[in-house]
Amino acid sequence: MAEACPISFETINEKVARVNAALTVLCMLVFVLTPFKAVILILGADLFIRGFLKPGYSFFSLLSRGILRMLNTEPAMTNAGPKIFAAKTGFTFSCVIGLLYLLGIPAASYIFAAILALFAFLEAAAGFCVACRLYPFMPDFVK
Repeated sequence: MAEACPISFETINEKVARVNAALTVLCMLVFVLTPFKAVILILGADLFIRGFLKPGYSFFSLLSRGILRMLNTEPAMTNAGPKIFAAKTGFTFSCVIGLLYLLGIPAASYIFAAILALFAFLEAAAGFCVACRLYPFMPDFVK
C-alpha cells in the first residue's frame, strides 16, 4: 500500500511484513497439524506487540529482518498504519482461535485458523493484504 494514511506517518518495510505473514502461515500449520497448540499464544503475543506496542520489537519482525539481511534485500517501505491494523486483526483472530480451542470447539478454531492462514498466505505470496484493503473504511476507534 503506497498511498498515504491520514492516521499514521510511520513507514514499515513491506518485505518484513511479507516474511512475518509467512511465519504466521507456518504457525497456523503447526497449530492445525501438530499437538503443539501453544503456538497460538506465541503468535498472539507477537501480533499484540506489532499491533499495540512497537512493531519493530516483535520477535517475528526481528527474525524477518535477520532473514532479509542474510538474503541481502533492499527495503521496500510502505505506510505502517494498515499493517498495524492487520496485526491487530490477526491478534483478534488469534484470541478467537485460542478461546474456541480452550472451550472445546477445535473444529471452529481450525476454521478461524484456516481463514487467518489464508489471509497471511495472500500477504506472503502475493503482497495482497486483506486487512489493509479494509483499513480505509474502518472508523478511527478501530484503527
